[in-house]
Amino acid sequence: MKKNYSLSLVNLFLTIGVLLITFGCIDKSKENNITFFGGKIKNPKEGYVYFAKNNVYIDTARIDSKNKFSFHLDSIVPGIYSFHHGDEYQIFYLEPNDSLQIYLNTWDFDESLIYSGTQANKNNYLIGQWLYQEKYQKNFHINHGYELDEKELNKVIESELSKRLGTYNDLLMTEEEKPSIIFDKLAKAGIDFPIYYLKEVYPFENKYALKLDALPKLSDSYYDFHEKIDFNDESLLFFGPYRMYILKYLKLKAYKQYLENPKKLNSSLIYMKVVNEEIKIERFKNRLLAGRCWSAIHNKGTTDDEMKSIEEYFFENCSDESLIDEIKISKKQKNQFKHGDKLPEVNAYDINGNKVSINDITQNNNTVIYFWPKHEEYIQSLYVKLVKLKKENPDLIFIGIERDKVSEDWVKFVKSKNLSEENQFIISKNSINYSFFQGDMSRTIIVNKEGNIHNGYLFFTDKNFEHQLTKLKKH
Repeated sequence: MKKNYSLSLVNLFLTIGVLLITFGCIDKSKENNITFFGGKIKNPKEGYVYFAKNNVYIDTARIDSKNKFSFHLDSIVPGIYSFHHGDEYQIFYLEPNDSLQIYLNTWDFDESLIYSGTQANKNNYLIGQWLYQEKYQKNFHINHGYELDEKELNKVIESELSKRLGTYNDLLMTEEEKPSIIFDKLAKAGIDFPIYYLKEVYPFENKYALKLDALPKLSDSYYDFHEKIDFNDESLLFFGPYRMYILKYLKLKAYKQYLENPKKLNSSLIYMKVVNEEIKIERFKNRLLAGRCWSAIHNKGTTDDEMKSIEEYFFENCSDESLIDEIKISKKQKNQFKHGDKLPEVNAYDINGNKVSINDITQNNNTVIYFWPKHEEYIQSLYVKLVKLKKENPDLIFIGIERDKVSEDWVKFVKSKNLSEENQFIISKNSINYSFFQGDMSRTIIVNKEGNIHNGYLFFTDKNFEHQLTKLKKH
């Protein structure tokens, strides 16, 4: 998904003819209960496409010499899936025995994406819906939508909802069969939740736009839309519009409570309590609690008393032992390296099996040393940001270190991602300093030209990471 704009639905549907010529027709494989997903990627960024469900990678397909790829899948259930390539991804809808194909150009990922085959109209509708919302959200801000009063806002919202429902009904008119309950739920969530998101942020955006001293006074019925929302709908948890709304709702609910007494209240602890109160999906809740705990650990502004309260609350309410272990490791590692310390001796092995001193590479170079996480979803998040940061910071050296894979799997991984082999290394678990770097997360150490630690504990995907790089270059 990208934050650019937009092919119209009409253009998407017209272009399907091109796909049919490009790929031909593939019938459903009902005889052998196989679901097909494939297509062609122009200007591929790497040699593979990844197929995922709920951010868990299910399968990998190699892109051939003609830039085509294919998956033949069994045990598919109707619902949301995603494909990932390079630093991009997109969700789509799939049912058992479908035969769905895509065409896209990575230079214009979302805008060039076109589906053909089974469920093509539905998926072209979903991508069109996504692109339309991106443009609408931008234009709403540009056209001073947040300056409207509540009554005016409701009129605009009612008109917009009617328009979006009309577009969906136009899709249904072209379908021979009634859509599944699951797809209908997705489509309507894609209509409703961007509007809910707009209503949720409106009080804060209105205050900012009009330079008010306090949030605007709203009618007693303003938040009645909350009654329509299932805040723990697992079937929508990985659907962008729903997930974005839920995360924003949690953040703003906590922020409102914090504003009541910002000098005395612990903002991270408030957020964690809101999460624990609202979210009943255990895995999602645990991740949100751990995420805020990690943020507090490497936030220099967190006091010792605040950190103690945050840790106690996390350990009492997180049910994932692996996350609990990671937090304990993080807490210990944070205090190992101080700003200005010399980077301890780090020896690793390059892709050819040669022993290398990481300290020698960092000498006279501003360097980012990052450690690859274990799980594919976190690997992909790191990879996406790595591609972006390397383009933006050609004067920095980015060194990737593997901690967990066996050597053969690591070499395959480096090659599959088209990573710069001269800056990829693997560290032995028998290394004297392995305990400094063990763990599952995308831990990062930033080192300046003098070989001194600029920041010894930071996550690669942290929202303040770019700020740290800016400070490094000013050193």
